[in-house]
Amino acid sequence: MTTRTARLLIFALCVSTVATTTAAAQTPGAKHFLWTVRSGTNILYLAGSVHALSADAYPLPAVFEKAFEASGTLVEELNLAEAESMSAAPMLLAKGMYTDGRTFDAVVSKETAALVTERFKQTGLPIEMFRPMKPWMVMLMLSALEAQKAGLDASLGLDKYFYDKATAAKKPVIGLETAEFQIDRFDKMPDAMQEQMLRSTLTEMDAQGDELKGMIASWKRGDTAALEKTVRSSFTAYPGAYASLIVERNRNWIPELDKCFSRPKPCFVVVGAAHMVGPDGLLALLRQKGYKIEQQ
Repeated sequence: MTTRTARLLIFALCVSTVATTTAAAQTPGAKHFLWTVRSGTNILYLAGSVHALSADAYPLPAVFEKAFEASGTLVEELNLAEAESMSAAPMLLAKGMYTDGRTFDAVVSKETAALVTERFKQTGLPIEMFRPMKPWMVMLMLSALEAQKAGLDASLGLDKYFYDKATAAKKPVIGLETAEFQIDRFDKMPDAMQEQMLRSTLTEMDAQGDELKGMIASWKRGDTAALEKTVRSSFTAYPGAYASLIVERNRNWIPELDKCFSRPKPCFVVVGAAHMVGPDGLLALLRQKGYKIEQQ
């Protein structure tokens, strides 16, 4: 596996529930996946991110740019300086590979192994590549390849776009998590759950194109209800994964977002759009704390 592919997998760790193959024009007056959160006279901006985009997603709606320019600090799930460091890819590979003599096809069922073999044949990559991988690693690998096939690029994601702008403007960048923490969300899942999620990914992969278009349409409309429905349906069969990948992380982030209100200038917070919605989403958690929230 190349270092470039490994970096793409790191971007995918935040649960690839939102991506796009096109960027339709925004309807004038429509809402966006961007909120102003107020605590008295202090504010922060909270943007729902798409982790991989195509070039025609830019330029972004002006409301995103204005919020970023008014901010003094960028806060993201992961400080991308870590994701781009020389240590991140080797760590991902080390955790995603068996080191105890086991192999993928010896851990999963024969049916799952056959499905993965067939999918890898379609990619043109050597089948031997996935044999040392854990099921979660295979899942992310295939998802990353599917994203590339659809013309999506993590280097064009909202996270990377604003990270580059913050770096150029010399604005501080804060990561809510480390790359190792994100990797462990998958690596610590029981083998059976890893296989179930892999099977689900394989089953849905051929229909992914239409689903992605629907999700990005919801994102561009600022339609939280539609995106919530998609996110919740994705995790219906995997409550443990939902708790680990969404609920636990959202709750961990709240104290860090609280700190933003004591900064001299607003924070511009960019996290996956899937983390915004539903009763366990950041918007609900922030409202429970008494913050005033307005969608832009």
